[in-house]
Amino acid sequence: MIPSTFRALLLAALASLGWWAHVFAADLSSAGTPAPAGIAVDGEGNVYVSDYALDRMVKFGPDGSVLSQWGGTGSALGQFNSPFGVAIDASNTLFVVDQLNNRVQRFAADGTALSAWGTAGAAAGDLRTPFGVAVNGGRVYVADFGNDRVEVFGQDGSLLSTLGGRGSGDGQFQRPAGVAVGPDGTLYVTDHFNDRVQRFSGEGRFQAQLGVPLLAAATSTTTPTPVATSVPTPSVTATPTASTSAGVVDANQLRRPEGIVVDRDGDVWVADYGHDRVVKLAADGRLLLSWGNRGSAPGEFLGPKGVAIDPSTGRVYVADTGNARVQRLAPDGTPDASWAMPPLQSGS
Repeated sequence: MIPSTFRALLLAALASLGWWAHVFAADLSSAGTPAPAGIAVDGEGNVYVSDYALDRMVKFGPDGSVLSQWGGTGSALGQFNSPFGVAIDASNTLFVVDQLNNRVQRFAADGTALSAWGTAGAAAGDLRTPFGVAVNGGRVYVADFGNDRVEVFGQDGSLLSTLGGRGSGDGQFQRPAGVAVGPDGTLYVTDHFNDRVQRFSGEGRFQAQLGVPLLAAATSTTTPTPVATSVPTPSVTATPTASTSAGVVDANQLRRPEGIVVDRDGDVWVADYGHDRVVKLAADGRLLLSWGNRGSAPGEFLGPKGVAIDPSTGRVYVADTGNARVQRLAPDGTPDASWAMPPLQSGS
């Protein structure tokens, strides 16, 4: 955990950089307040959540009971300095992005630390404030936020490939935040400051942009509605407009997207951080569902950073960062549970 005095100084410094303040302000604003960020669900329905502010992992049971927590501030194996993205593979091995230690750590499902890799820098295989992580077929995909790229590693940490580069063209990134792999091996990346999702083949070839305005989306055939409409709270809509903290917007437009996951049908779920909502997109970019707006009521969000899906039930889990909680939603977006992040356990 960053001490409160230092957090205040750091937040002031980040404010001068603009975009860094946007990314970190919610997490730095209140020392001692949990900040759930990454989230993953295993085959038994257990939910794993990274706590960016308190340098720990929390494991919930399917009913929301707290099963364990582990971590602690530091750079030794099993410790964290701002853990972020979380992914779990078929054998229940957990991968956690240890953001400010510029590494990825592997854990058993009970929290036993297995290994870690990563070095701060910009060379091939280095990491600079990594955000998201996904695992598929023995490969680990890391959104290397500070280096504007995605790096693909073996589970032993060996670098297999790299894609991206700074820019706004096809296949380029301005701070990639989340990464997910579909059932067919298709790769999806949330391109944070380009306000979009990019889709790549399993070999890393650019295919399409998702989450862009309807008039700019080459794959979209929907005509945008020009009249602003009010959306109930919590909002669940599949119309071309949506009411969010930024006002009424084209519902296909993302703003600072972060967490991302692909369900078993190949549909893409995105934590639309800047619009305080979660959206469901088809693989071709069509908006299928949008719900949430700014607030603390059930189904509302405050800067959601992570999203995960229970593979057996289809339930959606959201790391509702600014509200320091996890929300569970039915597949149609209806909120059905909310779990507060627990107090910091002594020794974690």
